[in-house]
Amino acid sequence: MKRLLVLLVLLVLPAALGAQDLNATADRIFAAWNSTHTPGCAVGVARNGATIFAKGYGMADLETGTPITPLTILESGSVAKQFTATAVLLLAGEGKLRLDDDVRKYIPELPSYGRVITIRHLLSHTSGLREWSNLVADQGYPRGTRVTTQADLLAIIVRQKALNYPVGDFYSYTNSGFALLPTIVERVSGIPFARFSTERIFRPAGMTDTRWRDDYTALVPRRAQAYSRRADGWHLEMPFENVHGPGGLLTTVGDWLTWNNALNARAFGAVSDSLLSRATLTSGRQIPYAMGMINGTYRGTPEWQHSGSTAGYSTFLARYPNAGLSIAVMCNAAGAPATAYVRQLADALIPDLAPLPTFDTVTVDASRLARYVGVYRDNRTHDISEMFVDRGQLRVRGGAPLRALRDGDFLMGAASRLQFVTAADGTPTGVRIFAPDGDTLSWTFESAGRWLASETQLQAYAGRWYQPEIDATWTATVQKGALVMELRPGTQFTLIPAYGDAFEAGPYGSIWFTRDKSGAVTAMHVGAGRVWELGFAREKKQR
Repeated sequence: MKRLLVLLVLLVLPAALGAQDLNATADRIFAAWNSTHTPGCAVGVARNGATIFAKGYGMADLETGTPITPLTILESGSVAKQFTATAVLLLAGEGKLRLDDDVRKYIPELPSYGRVITIRHLLSHTSGLREWSNLVADQGYPRGTRVTTQADLLAIIVRQKALNYPVGDFYSYTNSGFALLPTIVERVSGIPFARFSTERIFRPAGMTDTRWRDDYTALVPRRAQAYSRRADGWHLEMPFENVHGPGGLLTTVGDWLTWNNALNARAFGAVSDSLLSRATLTSGRQIPYAMGMINGTYRGTPEWQHSGSTAGYSTFLARYPNAGLSIAVMCNAAGAPATAYVRQLADALIPDLAPLPTFDTVTVDASRLARYVGVYRDNRTHDISEMFVDRGQLRVRGGAPLRALRDGDFLMGAASRLQFVTAADGTPTGVRIFAPDGDTLSWTFESAGRWLASETQLQAYAGRWYQPEIDATWTATVQKGALVMELRPGTQFTLIPAYGDAFEAGPYGSIWFTRDKSGAVTAMHVGAGRVWELGFAREKKQR
């Protein structure tokens, strides 16, 4: 029946759209994937609860030559979070838990961190919990290199003695909070999370093709394989893990449109409103992130959305309530810009969108730009950035050029305003970045050029470094004039000197060392966007 409905939608589409050729628009947007030798995307669009477009582009399986269709099952990535939040909200509506309950009421093995972490904090990424996937990577096992279970995940989270920041002070996206929520649902309801979701959410909503990936070895008919492109072509990149809750939802674009329609129709009552209830930080600042969903705007119109990315899957699901519009895009190619695809469709389907913002940019003298060249440190995450001048423009390495504004600030990305903080003589001391969501980030200027560390200087960091919260030992050695780190056999990488005692560490973020009063190097620290600081102590003897 579902296949017949999709075919009927496609047959009546041109008449329903009138002059607007949505099929041609979608074909243009997804032209790069309209092929029999690439992966691709499934697309679904609904207006006022009725599907007006559903189509597949590219291949679901490059080995068998199976094409993607609207009925192809793909993986959600973090779009799954709104379903996990719904499970919690259903229990809250029945009085079986409260959103302001201490998480330790249900997970007593979680340490106390001073301030109480509530369920509400988990739902809004404001708990301060470190990202579990970074922690297992720091053990030497990045995602995809070994199977991780829900039990593994819980074990490493509850070993953490510190948080990224005091509970509630910041928004910092982390899958750890949503990884704990399935355990809470199970302990409160008394039934497995996957079964609870099927009985209380998927089946009532009419989502007949949706399930959790709680066993990655299970056979799933119509599932698309996921891929990433390498120098020699496409390779499989599948999520070989059993973690689910933060992600791990197997579904179709049709089921996502069905879900959005159920929320619009308030099939789950107050859940529709609660999912969109924005979180508030301890400072009083309200953030766009609500409960497993982002309550924001796009070009002046409300946009209720979430993106997703797991292994080679890339997804985006959005509702535009003022236009009665839902758009779902699910791709099986790593890096496919699903968010951009949805918004290009929204551009074509919503006639009264506000124009894209324009900025009063100016040309800046090269001598002024040269002042800002150097190495900077993020004061929260310790991430390292390097600014340089390229063809008359100031750039942050790995990013787009900064555009100078007439008032002296710079535009970073699409809408963030970057402001240099300078000393009396005009030399930089740091940077303030004003993000569109109201957050203010700060960087410290560390040096005008990269640190050229000698082999003798590097020898001060050589040795074995132990981290008890992840029970991992990293070994640093000097090899051919470079500092090389090994997490376990076969996991070596070279540290790139940035400024005194600090290095860039590739996918592991940044590493910096601290010294005692005598100047001896005694501690190592690892920091990244989702684990702000993890401290290692030098081993005095072999473990």
